[in-house]
Amino acid sequence: MKYDKQALKEAVVDTLLGAMVNFPLSWLTIYSVLIFTTNSFIISLSQLIILSILAIIRRYYIRVYFQEKMEKKKRKQMAKSHEQT
Repeated sequence: MKYDKQALKEAVVDTLLGAMVNFPLSWLTIYSVLIFTTNSFIISLSQLIILSILAIIRRYYIRVYFQEKMEKKKRKQMAKSHEQT
């Protein structure tokens, strides 16, 4: 089995950023919703919606960042190979 180091790096970065953002956001969500209700379903649903939206946005920007980085690397390699010929 061959490992894709770039994909692994992207997954680690995404997971670490998710943990750093989701922990305080999760606490803030629970704290805020508890002001209005103690219904566990409403609290869970609120958290699910907020964290899901944030995860989609975060994941999109991380994917675009790594995609651009990969394309830049390929362009650099192509330019280098054209120089040698």
